[in-house]
Order: sequence, then structure tokens, then C-alpha cells
Amino acid sequence: MMITLPTLSGDSLRDDGPLTVADSVLARRFRLWRGPDGRRQVFSVYSLADAPDYPDAIALAVRRVGGRCVALWSGPAGTKARVAALAAGAQEIHLRIVPETESGPLAPE
Repeated sequence: MMITLPTLSGDSLRDDGPLTVADSVLARRFRLWRGPDGRRQVFSVYSLADAPDYPDAIALAVRRVGGRCVALWSGPAGTKARVAALAAGAQEIHLRIVPETESGPLAPE
């Protein structure tokens, strides 16, 4: 059985750094990502084992390189995200809850 991973184009999502807050614990728990439309979106940061199975969430499988994050895969949260993250060599899963009315490049398929 072969697992294929969706690829992200270089201009689809860009790491925009940690959430800037006075509390360093919160800064480590949240990461900003910028979509192709220029909007910044807040994602919660989880280890692979601790990422919850939120039904209405976008997951990013992420590897840290230096001080930056690189998104290796994007898709629905849950088991599919954990499998893809492990296969891609990711270190974290970043999650963003998607409102039902939202559409666009970060909305689930």
C-alpha cells in the first residue's frame, strides 16, 4: 500500500511566525500562517501525538527548520493528519478551526 501526500505550492501558505504576546507559553501554543490572499490566520500548535480530532479543522503537518516552520501537508484533522505527518517526517500538527461558512484555500475539501 502506498501513501501519497498532497503537496503544497510555495505560495499557498507561508509561516508568519509565532503569535506575538507577552505570555511566552501562549506564543509557543499558537502560530500565524499567511494565505495567498495575504490574510493571517492563527493555528494551534500540537505534537503529533497530542493533536485532537476536531471535525471542522484544517491540519498542517509541519517541520521546523531553524526558527521557521515548513508546511509539508495540509488536509483534515485526525487520523489522516497524523498518518500524513508521520509519513512526511513532520514534527508538529498545526490546527485551525474552520467556520462552516468559510471557503477558500484553507477550507477542507
